[in-house]
Amino acid sequence: MILETVKIKNFRGYQTETIIPISRLTAFIGKNDAGKSTVLEALEIFFNNSLVNCERDDLNISADSNKIEISCIFSDFPDDLIIDAANPTSLEIEYLLNEENKLEIKKVFAATAAKPKEKVYIICNHPSVVNGNDLLTLKKGELKQRANELGIPTENYNGNVNSSIRQAIRESFVNLELKETELLVDKEDTKKVYDTLKAYLPLYALFQSDRQSKDDDKEVTDPMKIAIQQALSELKTELEHIKDQVRTKAIDTAKRTLAKLKEMSPDLANELIPDFKTEPKFDSQFKLTIKSEEDIPINKRGSGIRRLILLNFFRAEAERLRVQNKGNQIIFAFEEPETSQHPDHQEMLIQAFMELSNTGNSQIILTTHTPALGGLLPLESLRFIQKNGNDRSVELGSEDVFEKIADALGVLADPISKNAKAILLLEGKSDVTFVSHTATQLKSGGYISHTFEDKRIALVPIGGCGNLKHWITLRLIEQFDIPYCVMFDSDKGTNEEQDNLDKIQELCNNGIKAYLTIKREPENYIHLDVLNLPTGSTFSFTDTCDAKVLIATEKTSRKQNVLENYWTLMTTEQIREVEKYDDNGTDRFEFTEMFSDFLSLVP
Repeated sequence: MILETVKIKNFRGYQTETIIPISRLTAFIGKNDAGKSTVLEALEIFFNNSLVNCERDDLNISADSNKIEISCIFSDFPDDLIIDAANPTSLEIEYLLNEENKLEIKKVFAATAAKPKEKVYIICNHPSVVNGNDLLTLKKGELKQRANELGIPTENYNGNVNSSIRQAIRESFVNLELKETELLVDKEDTKKVYDTLKAYLPLYALFQSDRQSKDDDKEVTDPMKIAIQQALSELKTELEHIKDQVRTKAIDTAKRTLAKLKEMSPDLANELIPDFKTEPKFDSQFKLTIKSEEDIPINKRGSGIRRLILLNFFRAEAERLRVQNKGNQIIFAFEEPETSQHPDHQEMLIQAFMELSNTGNSQIILTTHTPALGGLLPLESLRFIQKNGNDRSVELGSEDVFEKIADALGVLADPISKNAKAILLLEGKSDVTFVSHTATQLKSGGYISHTFEDKRIALVPIGGCGNLKHWITLRLIEQFDIPYCVMFDSDKGTNEEQDNLDKIQELCNNGIKAYLTIKREPENYIHLDVLNLPTGSTFSFTDTCDAKVLIATEKTSRKQNVLENYWTLMTTEQIREVEKYDDNGTDRFEFTEMFSDFLSLVP
């Protein structure tokens, strides 16, 4: 299931019901104490109520009642549910979806005890007609009695299946009088429905910025627990077989015991029924950890090292999930990923988060109050949180919210030389290497007249087409009163290709010199000769494949270093060879023409 919306009411700083859309990648940005972590901890309470527990003191000081409410709305829920022997039903058939046909689950905690217990409700567009509004709470005998009272022929339903009886009863009404209902899931089939749904809920893993330093620090152990949970979910069939075998053998032993007991005390034996009290918890039986060198406890290595382990856990997950689509949805919630990390590591972590969010298995939720980190994220992922007295407001990232974020956090562009006469905006730091080396080689070959340094054109990496930092930078560039131009990766063959085309076209329509690479990204232009491949190697890549990853794998190097390691080896002739393309029978040279156009900005 995919989490689409969170609703919070009367929880800490959120007094009135606050509705927060959640996307594949969601980043809460705002000042300290704005209420960012509160959202993540509300979700921890909803899904687990273990790392963070709901407490009486969590009630908002201006709350209109003693009830803390945390709701989650899901899409992509299972089509069928088995709650009655082997006979499937569905949320739609049982009228358990809200008015938008989504699954909405609300958990209510009455702040009358130190550790309030949850009450679970399904918010649904449910029948309210008399004798048709309480069917999920009735036992089989009661359902049959209700059907009999309503004069429904027994041949209209299967008397051994609750869902069949309920359906026959509902069909007997001309109007079910559907209305929004808070259906308490505390007994009979309402409880069975929720117990079944729990197996489909996403795994939720919260990584907090402030933790006690223990040998079993969750900052390290939690990813390993997730690894165990994922492994168990992928072995579900095998585990069910083991449970059935154990249950069969154990019940057989219990029955033989009762048979012997019956010889001595028939009355007592007749009162006893063998039954399993709880389902086995396999995940508690496995412990996985990562030892530090020389068995030094990880918690003694510093918070930066512990978070580096997390960083690489996320990177490893991104690669694994990119090639497979198994197991439950996972929601990774990470407070202030910039904490204790070098800026280069922050960028790598954000890249891992973005890759994970595109795998189909994962959703990522972050918090930050650091402008630089916010600038690395796509605009549509941002949620700007502000404090309003004893309440909070949450706004989605949009052009209207830009200035609010800039005012609150002081978002600034990368430093630009005061001597700059023009600016070329690029995606990342490696693109600066790519453009600088290309221009130097093309000038030395006599194909362009100057380098960008010669013309005092500053090369400024700003991230992709749609992120916040891009637009803030554009506004600041206008204040410099110097011309600017843009070169981005086309991401050809990916989901981002059309968005990039649209954004570049918009810039061009506004008179800005803006280009996308013809191939997917700069790494796709690397000449095979500079890779120094062994004789007979068949290694190659296309214009649209992920050349960065393929080259890094082939050369056992970091993909972030591919351009620095290999593009800098490219000769003028090799660059001319890879930039050449056919335009209706005419040979053209992509970067020679593009750079000449950029250089014309400065006389």
